[in-house]
Amino acid sequence: MNLPRALAATLAIAAACTVPGPSRPTPSTTITIPALRCALDVPVGTEVRLTDDGATFTTRPLARYSRPFSVRADPPADPGAQRRSLASDVSVTYTVQTDSGGSGGDEAVLSGALQVGARTFAVSCHDQGEWPGPDPTWCFAWLATIRADPA
Repeated sequence: MNLPRALAATLAIAAACTVPGPSRPTPSTTITIPALRCALDVPVGTEVRLTDDGATFTTRPLARYSRPFSVRADPPADPGAQRRSLASDVSVTYTVQTDSGGSGGDEAVLSGALQVGARTFAVSCHDQGEWPGPDPTWCFAWLATIRADPA
């Protein structure tokens, strides 16, 4: 076997061994937010703080880079220019502000309005990271699970 063919075979085997399989879904739990008459799923182990006007969820609460997001009753007057559909009856209009610095890398905060059917809530989501950088849209997977007036 010549060297180029042997190298190609070695690379093919290495690539086959490092290709990730399908990702396993994160175990979740359903949280009801009485102030908003809605419920959503969050990762197991999330710290939940219910308030008179909504809730704050902190995923990975004991990690150096915790990831908080909140849903509140009063949507902002100007939610932002970006819009994304999250589920059949759930969408978000938002803006992202990034702040470089911080001991854990750049920080980014998403803030805007979460539309759930005919109802609208304020939403914010925080992320921090050194590499590849913060992505506060991580919370969209969880916001997509929101259900108004749960049974």
